[in-house]
Amino acid sequence: MPYHPHDNGPPLFTFAAMAVFVAFFGAEFKQFDLARFQAFPWRVADGEIWRLVTCTFLHGSIMHIAFNAILFLRFATVVDNWLGPWAALGLYVLFAIPSNAAQLLVSPAGVIGASGVVYGLFGFLWVMSRRRDDAAEAAGSPHLIQTMLGWLAICFVVNLFGGSIGNTAHLMGLAVGWLLGQTVVARKRHRLPLALATLLVWALPVVLIQRPVWNRTLAHLPVVGGWYWNYNLPDDRRDAVEDARGTINPGML
Repeated sequence: MPYHPHDNGPPLFTFAAMAVFVAFFGAEFKQFDLARFQAFPWRVADGEIWRLVTCTFLHGSIMHIAFNAILFLRFATVVDNWLGPWAALGLYVLFAIPSNAAQLLVSPAGVIGASGVVYGLFGFLWVMSRRRDDAAEAAGSPHLIQTMLGWLAICFVVNLFGGSIGNTAHLMGLAVGWLLGQTVVARKRHRLPLALATLLVWALPVVLIQRPVWNRTLAHLPVVGGWYWNYNLPDDRRDAVEDARGTINPGML
């Protein structure tokens, strides 16, 4: 299918999101307290689901924000031009929530960064490259596919040796984006099963991270329960942890 840009002008959502990334990184550089935007597991478990979106505005280093911003600009521009800014915003939220929820299940310290969204957009456009020239140009080249998948492998190895890269968010974002793309391109008889599979994968980490569900499931597993030890901290300890982590040092500037 040939590339037909959206008729409403520049990719407004993409530019707005990039401005938010830069503004928040500037606030980090100035050492502002940004704890209210971070996705702490106890906050999300008590219903503050919006933190799974706002935490994507925060980045821990220049390399972190550069990697996410470059790829986000590449992928989001296509979606923005194709579907318009409101649909692009919807996909951003759609990918942010499950990817960061999944990451919280293995990262008790909290989550920051838009990597899960980036991988969600990549997975979606990777599938859509079979139908759209603009998607193929942005996400369908063999070199880019190898780079994105290779980075997953590199992150896995780094984490084995004590790294703290949010690779679970990468994988969940990729899975949801890929399934959503498959749902869009599928034949009519396959569309409903794929849509249900997408919904199931999307909802699973969001449900598991809720306090009543977690207390009855993952909390009883010896390894996973250890990952999520901060979950049941008393209020005064939570406040202390949030105060200590609310000011992010954005790496070597």
